[in-house]
Amino acid sequence: MMGGPAVELDGVEKRFVSRTGTVHALDTVDLTVAPGEFVALVGPSGCGKSTLLNLVGGLLLPSAGSVVVNGHRVTGPPAEVGVMFQSPVLLDWRTARENVVLPLEVHGGRRAARKAGERADALLRLVGLDGFTDRHPGELSGGMQQRVAICRMLIADPDVLLLDEPFGALDELTREHMNAELARIVGTTAKTAVLVTHNISEAVFLSDRIVVMTPRPGRVAGIVDVDLPRPRTLEQVTTEPFQRVARAVRGLLDPRPSVAADGAGARTVVG
Repeated sequence: MMGGPAVELDGVEKRFVSRTGTVHALDTVDLTVAPGEFVALVGPSGCGKSTLLNLVGGLLLPSAGSVVVNGHRVTGPPAEVGVMFQSPVLLDWRTARENVVLPLEVHGGRRAARKAGERADALLRLVGLDGFTDRHPGELSGGMQQRVAICRMLIADPDVLLLDEPFGALDELTREHMNAELARIVGTTAKTAVLVTHNISEAVFLSDRIVVMTPRPGRVAGIVDVDLPRPRTLEQVTTEPFQRVARAVRGLLDPRPSVAADGAGARTVVG
């Protein structure tokens, strides 16, 4: 893409209509994500974070407003977008390599999948799974399965990565190490990324900006810039600059005076 934002939402609203009534999930969301930027979406359960991600991924269409990826209005799943969910959703009867190339096989047949074998092996090496390419999911730990899912997301070389709580089901220690791995991979590949998470520390560790959303209907309560040097390390999590950014996010999530953050060290823009 030559110039312009990677992702742009303009006045986006989403309503779900059923026989029991209407759920107003998102209300007038404006958001721009620059190429190569890592943005996290944080907010209470049910605020529309995953709905917003699904709109960018073309899995849902807005009730009002527009969603644009790489200059093109989203009317279905864009080819330049890769998605990763909380569960790795690997096929038990396929090896790690075979799971990685599955999207190419679905769209281009087995010949396309065979041609991508070397790229799949390179991606598995990138995430530290060299030597496990022919293992089945049942032979891999939860963290290793998520690494395979990362490779599957990257196999078609998407410009934009959509991450819906990808490590939410992992134990805390594994999750921390997977966050460090994800930060390294995104930095190495220079991808644009949008992450949904309930974990503030995870958002601060990974992101350039954190978008804080209100309870349903989801709106942008404010945006916190994460002005911390990269590459980030797990040791930074306990430092005062890191915690100042985390307090700024918490202050937007619960703006009562008793818990509001001063925002020092993080440029906060209230929308």
